[in-house]
Amino acid sequence: MEADAADPCAPHPPTRETGQVRSLTVRAADGRSLHALTQGEGDHLVVLEAGLGAGGASWAGVLDLLGPEVRAVAYDRAGYGGSDRVRGPRDLAALSADLLAVVDAVPDDRLVLVGHSWGGPIVRHAAQQLADRGREVRGVLLVDPAEELADLYFTPLARGMNRAQGVALPVLARLGLLAPLQRAAVSGLPEALRAEAAASVSTLGAAFAVAEESRHMTRGLQSLRLDPPPPLPGAVSVISGRRPEGLGRRMRDELTAAHRARADRELGRFLPAEQSGHVVGASQPELIAGEIERLLR
Repeated sequence: MEADAADPCAPHPPTRETGQVRSLTVRAADGRSLHALTQGEGDHLVVLEAGLGAGGASWAGVLDLLGPEVRAVAYDRAGYGGSDRVRGPRDLAALSADLLAVVDAVPDDRLVLVGHSWGGPIVRHAAQQLADRGREVRGVLLVDPAEELADLYFTPLARGMNRAQGVALPVLARLGLLAPLQRAAVSGLPEALRAEAAASVSTLGAAFAVAEESRHMTRGLQSLRLDPPPPLPGAVSVISGRRPEGLGRRMRDELTAAHRARADRELGRFLPAEQSGHVVGASQPELIAGEIERLLR
């Protein structure tokens, strides 16, 4: 079946030899195509939102661990991978609108939203919108999320790094240097998955998309800090990577403290990922998959 406007979630041929993971095309509200990977056929729906500069393939290790009763969908944001580019600001409202299009495209009887890094605030924003519609959200899982409770996101260094990223990424893409950096970022994935995950966010179009998102990141976190949203609907879990990696121990501990505070504010569950740094989905996918299945019960 070919994707068209009347069929917002049309299957494409399998993307891997196992045939378990399939490609989907989801139509955004303005008609754009959003490319997604899906696995499972059940009525329980899990939609996974990746971090800044990561596509749906970055969740492949988690998808493989979920049971057949779970319909898991991981998608590429606008400009990433197989998703159409879009003009205009890519702020929290715009990003969460595309996430809601994915949710609306797949029928379900239970819904869990999962967000990694910058995907955490996107998922939180979308979950509040779903609650406002009267749509039940069974659970929200935040995986090492960007967090306005952490002061480190508002330092001059962080703001400068965001600006520098917006300038550097398109240059690196043009020089062919972005793909090796992206492969290193998901080094915990198996080789075939690492290549797929890196390729989806190494193009010039993806670099411009990441730069546009990055431009709004601090502003989005600041808006959440100044006007805290109500508690999230459903059960909430927060996973925090504990290995410092490039952050250093002090900054990692500050971020983990903010993650614990988020879990406390949401009356949720806090889980330290002791064997992981930031990319928990590559190093401890079983921790994420297990928590998803617990939230769906």
